[in-house]
Formats: sequence, C-alpha cells, structure tokens
Amino acid sequence: MPSTAASIEIACPPQVVREKFLDFASIPKYHSSFFNSITPLGPLEPKQKIRVVFAGMGKMDATVISNKPEAFTWLGSLPYIFSGAHTFHFTPSTTTPGGTTFKQEENFTGALSWLMGDSFVAKQFGDMGKKTEKNWEGYNKDFKKWCETGKGPEA
Repeated sequence: MPSTAASIEIACPPQVVREKFLDFASIPKYHSSFFNSITPLGPLEPKQKIRVVFAGMGKMDATVISNKPEAFTWLGSLPYIFSGAHTFHFTPSTTTPGGTTFKQEENFTGALSWLMGDSFVAKQFGDMGKKTEKNWEGYNKDFKKWCETGKGPEA
C-alpha cells in the first residue's frame, strides 16, 4: 500500500497545536498554496463529513475516521478506484522540549493507488506522491509559523 508523509517540529505543546489545527476557519490567515479551506459539514466525529478545498485542484467531501487528542484522520475516496486515509499526528516532541512533532501521513488503497508510489511507472505519471509530500511540507511550514507566532507566511 503506497503512503506518503511529512513532519515538522513545532515549539508549542501538542494540545495547542491540535487546537490550532482544528480551527479550520483560520486556514486562510496562514496558508493558501495547498489547502484553501477545510469545513466541517457536521460535528468532528467519526462518520461525519468534512469538505476539503484544494488550491487549484478542486474539492472533496471526506469522512472523519477519528478525532482523538493524538491524531485526526479523514478518508477521501473514489470507491474502489482510489482512497486515502489522511492522518494528522500531534505527538510530544523528543527533540523540542515542550514541543510537538506534527506529522501528516496518508495511506492509499484502490486500483489507482500505485500512482502515489515511488515506482518508475508512478514517476512517469507525474510523481504524485512526491508532489503531495512537497505540498504538505509547505503547509507544515506555514502551520508551524501560525502556531509559534500567530502570523501567516507573509508576515
């Protein structure tokens, strides 16, 4: 099963990072290059929907799988063709005292999940896994600045 991940150290406690992450209405204040918006379509509970709008790439209605203090997961899917379980982890840092290791990871399944892998063939089809990782790294950098300073990337 192909997967991709990106992580960053944030100098704030996990509960603060999680709280800022779940403040989806603030995304436009600190980020615009990958996620344009994330909007809950109900309570942030398992089986509820969340609308994710991507910059220049359309939108999807994903299903909340888990919302726990240590992680938030949604499942985006075109059933049987392509599905991705996207998890955001809020882990106490082992390198930043009192901080958080913020990690995004996604595991892909379905007939076209190989497109997210790192095989030669996947790379010929646009290296989607690597592009996704780069986009997440951009989000993580903006999110880190938001958590640590309360400012967006231009500030």
